[in-house]
Amino acid sequence: MKVKTPFEAHKLSRIEKRAIEALAVAPVIKAVAQLIGKKEALAILQEVNQKEAFQRGQHMRSKVGRTGIAELVDEVAGWGEGGTWEMKIIERTPETYYFNVTRCPYYEKYRELGLEEFGVAMSCCRDKPFASGFHPQLKLERSQTIMEGAEYCDFRYSLHAA
Repeated sequence: MKVKTPFEAHKLSRIEKRAIEALAVAPVIKAVAQLIGKKEALAILQEVNQKEAFQRGQHMRSKVGRTGIAELVDEVAGWGEGGTWEMKIIERTPETYYFNVTRCPYYEKYRELGLEEFGVAMSCCRDKPFASGFHPQLKLERSQTIMEGAEYCDFRYSLHAA
């Protein structure tokens, strides 16, 4: 019988990983902000996270093979793992997946850590580039997020033919 390593025994949820990232990155961003300004420092953080999200989308595409709305639905189902995720599906067709997130565990975790000012640049900014990496014709329109003070996040994914 193979004994599991501590890492294998406790696989971190995405929420736990983001909390660790935020705790590690926040002091660096705060220090950089003192040198170049908060807006510029957050822009750098956001750019790095957007590039990572695009690459993660590409990785998912190569791992899964076919990347349509059905595969996106499967992927989205795991986003709130490790926290309380509440969402309401508005529309789901072969070309669309529209839903509202009414309780966001990412927002709750950043708020708990006192780091909600970093939430958009650490998490929300990743959604559009992930979609592009996941499928080149997959588009996300979103006009509001809980992280920015809205009552809910409005996710509107559409798959457009090439």
